[in-house]
Amino acid sequence: MTTTRKVILSFDDGPTPSEPLHKILAILQRNQIKAEFYVLGKSVKGNPKDTMAIFNAGHKIQNHSWDHIDLSIASEVNVLEQIKSTQDAVEKITGYKPTRIRPPYGAGGWPKSLDPELAKVAKDLGLTIHNWDIDTNDWKKPRGLGSVKIKRIRAQIERTGKPRLNILMHVRKETARDLQGFIDLLKGMGFDFARPSS
Repeated sequence: MTTTRKVILSFDDGPTPSEPLHKILAILQRNQIKAEFYVLGKSVKGNPKDTMAIFNAGHKIQNHSWDHIDLSIASEVNVLEQIKSTQDAVEKITGYKPTRIRPPYGAGGWPKSLDPELAKVAKDLGLTIHNWDIDTNDWKKPRGLGSVKIKRIRAQIERTGKPRLNILMHVRKETARDLQGFIDLLKGMGFDFARPSS
């Protein structure tokens, strides 16, 4: 019996810029996909409507620090401030408290190189540290999910062989532009889209 492989789409650095975010949300809705958004607290505080747009569409909102510093080289006090401030901002606007932290750049968040300050703060705040399986590098030039990127992504997917993959993207105009084609590609590869867990 063949087990269907599943994928979770995740988007970092939101909720802004607003226009790409709403394009991404519309594409996800059209395809009946629930994703997860790792947001920056500073952006959440300044853009409550965009934050609520993610939440009201039924996507998971998770913590990506306050303003995208490298948490792996920050002091425990700074790590706590970055993460807790974001927790508070999201909860104040949505009533929901994130359950996961994805450190910027993934720094200090991998099991083999786990940053002790980050690990302690996450545990104290009841957060799971959660990075990704597939990095699309959609933010690198040429930005988006064009043919060169797709070739690399396919190779990454084939190497992992995992039955469930978390794919990293960003809230960017080029990603919004290419997202439907990428979703079609994943469907063609036999993937189902899993609902993010808490």
